[in-house]
Amino acid sequence: MRFEICETLQKLNIENAADVHKPVYWMNFGNSQHTGQVVLSTIGNVKQPPSKKYRTVSKLPLIRDEFKTLLEQADDKDEPSCSLAKALTKQDLFINSALAKMGASLLWSMFREGMIANRRFFLNL
Repeated sequence: MRFEICETLQKLNIENAADVHKPVYWMNFGNSQHTGQVVLSTIGNVKQPPSKKYRTVSKLPLIRDEFKTLLEQADDKDEPSCSLAKALTKQDLFINSALAKMGASLLWSMFREGMIANRRFFLNL
């Protein structure tokens, strides 16, 4: 599924190159029963202001490009849950809320400080 999302975002970025509604960032969340990740990527290049103090980066790799093999393995095992009870057996109680807080923290740093030191989190409960 992530591969299809990635393709769609890249098409929208190219088709709407001058549009203010084009996608710029993609924050990907994923989890298994006890582990998860949050990865921030850019959809294409994002112009950064010059800095004498920091090395700026105009492109953050897409999760598809960075973790292709792992994603292909995960997609093979991905099965929908037909019931809430079955879904709860597939993941720990606090994995989603922990990842949501980590993602929100990353966004908060990006907006508040205008930069981020890390663009991804990995969690093992």
